[in-house]
Amino acid sequence: MVAGIDNLKVPTSEEARKYGRLGGIASGKVRREKATMKKTLEMLLDTVPKCEANPEGKTFRELTTEGLMIGATQGKAENYKLMLQLLGEMQEDTVKETPSVEIKVIDNSNLEKVLYEETDV
Repeated sequence: MVAGIDNLKVPTSEEARKYGRLGGIASGKVRREKATMKKTLEMLLDTVPKCEANPEGKTFRELTTEGLMIGATQGKAENYKLMLQLLGEMQEDTVKETPSVEIKVIDNSNLEKVLYEETDV
């Protein structure tokens, strides 16, 4: 038998219903918060910042797109990758690659011999 299996408590159908209801309420709250954030961001992206750095009257969406393009032309691969994802020409990475590390193994079996020979000279 697996350790700790005896400690598991199986909820009654009433408890399961209660926890399911609470999970549904929490899930709905999060969905509404995300929808509000998306609406707010869409509204902000379409506004025109009033500052001296924006004499053409471009929206935040246009300025952000230009920033992505400038970064990509300066060699920033993340900017280019994001642009391709936004255009639908590249799928988002679902798995991050783990960098590989090469470890060189050195034979030290004759290290003492080499060290003592050099000091005797």
